[in-house]
Amino acid sequence: MYRLREPAHELRPYIENYWSVSHVPGEEVDLRVDAFVDARADLVFNMGAPYRREIIGGETVEISTSSLDAQRLVPIRIEQRGAVTITGVRFRLGGLAPFTRARLDRWSGLTPPPRDVWGAEALDLEASLRASHDLASAGRFLDEFFASRLRLDSAQAAFEAALTALVEASGRAPLGELADTAGVSPRQVERLFARGLGFPPSTVGRVVRFQTALRRLMDDPGVTLGDVAADAGYYDQAHFIRDFRLFSGGVPRGYRGYYPEEGPSDFAPNVVVFVQDESARLGRH
Repeated sequence: MYRLREPAHELRPYIENYWSVSHVPGEEVDLRVDAFVDARADLVFNMGAPYRREIIGGETVEISTSSLDAQRLVPIRIEQRGAVTITGVRFRLGGLAPFTRARLDRWSGLTPPPRDVWGAEALDLEASLRASHDLASAGRFLDEFFASRLRLDSAQAAFEAALTALVEASGRAPLGELADTAGVSPRQVERLFARGLGFPPSTVGRVVRFQTALRRLMDDPGVTLGDVAADAGYYDQAHFIRDFRLFSGGVPRGYRGYYPEEGPSDFAPNVVVFVQDESARLGRH
């Protein structure tokens, strides 16, 4: 059973949703999630069966504990079967930054346990989530945890201004323009992105262009690949296909018209498939 819950109002600019997957008594979950690159992080409290995390085209590991699946530049596939009990936090682009004092380039591409990021209090949070009987009660614990850690200072404001400018420019804003918007130097912009997102602005721009192209492709099954590439700001179709393969693990034609009606407004969704269903269902994660 897959559920979503909105966070408290003051957290919504940084956290898209809380989510949970749980088995129904007497049944087992058979779940697969293909997670595209979007430079966003998920905090996953795994309190049930272990799951397989595969870098598509790369290594596979089995994870039986909770982890922060930090911002990454590789597509992954999650497979989990059995008595599944997971509560998760889906951060927006750059949304993890105001909740931790650590530089996020320390965690890029890694899956550290929550205690490595937030200390012993993360263990207390997990204990509370284990005792929760539904996502509503879990959401209250998560709201309290993150509201107490929300830090909005001048550096965060400058980072948000530069990131917003980059996204609004579809990933194509030059570094000097981002610096002018944020009111800091170009070097400071690079440091803000290393701390707040774990990647330099140029890399984040590539991810934004990929996501722009992916959504266009999923929204409009009749669009040509050349038009998708041009509209997203790629030099040519070959560059678009290269980045698409790198960030999705697939090729563009496999995603034509594949966008669910209630997808998120900013970035395209990951593909969630409950294998035991008679017909595959799409969800957001």
